[in-house]
Amino acid sequence: MVKQITAAILLAALISGAFVYPVEAAAKKAPRRLDGVLVPPGQTNQWPVAVMIDNHAASRPPAGLDKASVVYEALAEGGIPRFMAVFAQPKISLIGPVRSARPYFVRYAAEYRAGLAHAGGSFDALNLLRSLRMPNFEGIKGKTAQYFYRRGGNCVYCLFTDSKQMTRALKAAKVYRKKPTYQPWKFKADPPLAERRTGKHGATVDFGAGAAYAIRYQYDRKKNVYQRFTGGRPHLDRLTRQQLTAKNVVLLLVPKERVLDRKGRISLNTIGKGKAVLLKDGYSRTIRWQKRTTYGRTMFTSLDGDEIEFNRGSVWITVVPRGHHYRLF
Repeated sequence: MVKQITAAILLAALISGAFVYPVEAAAKKAPRRLDGVLVPPGQTNQWPVAVMIDNHAASRPPAGLDKASVVYEALAEGGIPRFMAVFAQPKISLIGPVRSARPYFVRYAAEYRAGLAHAGGSFDALNLLRSLRMPNFEGIKGKTAQYFYRRGGNCVYCLFTDSKQMTRALKAAKVYRKKPTYQPWKFKADPPLAERRTGKHGATVDFGAGAAYAIRYQYDRKKNVYQRFTGGRPHLDRLTRQQLTAKNVVLLLVPKERVLDRKGRISLNTIGKGKAVLLKDGYSRTIRWQKRTTYGRTMFTSLDGDEIEFNRGSVWITVVPRGHHYRLF
């Protein structure tokens, strides 16, 4: 009798719509424009924030890269790479150390009309920022410096921010009057375990700045991510002390960098088209990239011209100029 009553109650609840299965609740989620992650509908198209983050050996470990949807990694000076992380997540307690901008990073941020957070920049980068219609959050001086703070002293590696401060900055820039309209990439769900590649696979990148800056991505089949190593050690997050991982890795191949001045600042040609290497699901393949203009999105296609589908989650893009070495394994 009890079972019959319980069944009757459940049936009535289903008919009335009062009972919602977990599957139905999950179905209410939608893919986030920035990284394809399934989120509540109100969070699918938040205004992106891009933050310049240091990668000098003395600045490690970084904070916040584990929460980034897209991470761009490219050379700065002396063969030392630097990050620009693009965020959509609303709750990130620490991001940094924040460093200076370079024009090729500005052009990547312009794809999203992202608010760019930085601590100064090269002459060309700052001029380009002034000419573009995108929020610009300078962390060293001016009104926007209020959205940054020092941790651990007054050193060059001690400037940080967080998502709460970046939200304040975006509100002050009045970007919420509009909706982001950048072209999204395509995303898919992870394949089942049986379809993922077995064995040890990944890639290494050598920018020529010594062992401290050697990069290694190593595939974790069970989690379907690429573990990141720097300087021969796991690349950790400052707060969680967990190893950084990427759902998708792109080695974006560009022409040889051009040195601009005595300080070693460089120019990278990231507008145009070329080849790249995609690491996903344990497999590596040669693909093509194209970025038509400063504001144009960098798009990725197969050699046959079909748009690439990334796995839902983070995309790490390491820009590799000609003359620098990478190896797949």
